[in-house]
Amino acid sequence: MPVFEYQATDAVGKQVRGTIIGDSLDLVAGRLAEQGLKVSQLGMAQSAGDPLAGFAPAESPRGAIPETRIPPTDPRSRLETDLLGPLVGGVALSKLQFMFRQLGTMLNAGIEIRQALETLGAQSQGKLREVLFELRDHTAAGRPMSVGMQRYPEVFSPLMMAMVRAGEQGGMQGDMALRLADYIQRDIELRNLIRRETFYPKLVFGASILIILATNLIINMVAPGKSGITAESLIWFVVAGLVAAGFFFRKYALKNPAVKYSWDAFLLGVPYIGTMVHGFAMAMFGRAFGALYEAGVPTREALQLGADSCANEAVRARVYPIVHRLGEGQGIYETFAESGAFTPIVLDMVKTGEMTGNMHDMLIKVSEYYEDEGTTKARQAASLYGVGMLIVVGIYVAYIVIKFYTGYASGAMSNLGE
Repeated sequence: MPVFEYQATDAVGKQVRGTIIGDSLDLVAGRLAEQGLKVSQLGMAQSAGDPLAGFAPAESPRGAIPETRIPPTDPRSRLETDLLGPLVGGVALSKLQFMFRQLGTMLNAGIEIRQALETLGAQSQGKLREVLFELRDHTAAGRPMSVGMQRYPEVFSPLMMAMVRAGEQGGMQGDMALRLADYIQRDIELRNLIRRETFYPKLVFGASILIILATNLIINMVAPGKSGITAESLIWFVVAGLVAAGFFFRKYALKNPAVKYSWDAFLLGVPYIGTMVHGFAMAMFGRAFGALYEAGVPTREALQLGADSCANEAVRARVYPIVHRLGEGQGIYETFAESGAFTPIVLDMVKTGEMTGNMHDMLIKVSEYYEDEGTTKARQAASLYGVGMLIVVGIYVAYIVIKFYTGYASGAMSNLGE
């Protein structure tokens, strides 16, 4: 079991240093917090012989921890940000979810953010390791962590950026990091659900392409000089082109705010899918705005940051023009209703929360409702997609097989007649 070393302050303000055994960094941090210790430094033990020598997090087996430097704040080149980044520079959601959960646990345990980022960077590898050490350098220079995050749009989504900024402005970075980890976990579960529901149709889709290629090969072998099923082959080339276009649209085009706004507005207008997308936007907004409101962040700033957190440009575009109304003395319910961005359920709960002073709990209930409803609809949509794809591919493959056998039979009859 790993050995960790720590430096902390006890309840009477005395400096304490020592070692502790634990399964993971977050569990150790939690145990120290339960003992009433405010941790200032925590890391892997350097050596068994002198665990406190040169107190610092242990070097990663993948290389030495880079020295602190002052990193730039300007955006990276367009080549890195718009082309190479989305294509090869991303970080898996599972790694980000683990990183934010660890970060939130350490911050809530009292560990200083620079130390937390250095420890997480030493435990990571690849692109995430590089980014975390740069974020450490930004915080060491007295900058907010979000200043460094905004240089890596291929790693941190607008939702992540908005949530981190909200935590920085509200003085609750640890809580927001944990909430963000929960969001990412929900996203991972939803993506895994869709992958499971659509795996078999995708498998059939790929197999059908192989069947077409094999059919063309057999036709050319049995009836030399024939061109095969060119029309059907052309259809699959078109489908492959559409798949490739969809990949680049998602990776590159949606990074443009104008394109993202048009796409989100289109999705909101699609029957069934629109209500699901709008529901998820309301859930994300509700959790962010409710947490900020409870933390005492000014309502105007909370509304703007909540709109950033909804991950939907069309909804955000409706909210931004009415933010100033709150600064003019207008109530929250009236401002929300004027925007036209919120569903009747959200408006009713906001009105109740404003009247009772229980805004946070009301919005959390709304978020839970829309998350559950959105998950159910996503599962239904994935099932319908899977069934529909199976039907289409099955009909098409049957058509190819029938056409092949009828063509082969007619050719054989012609040869007999000669």
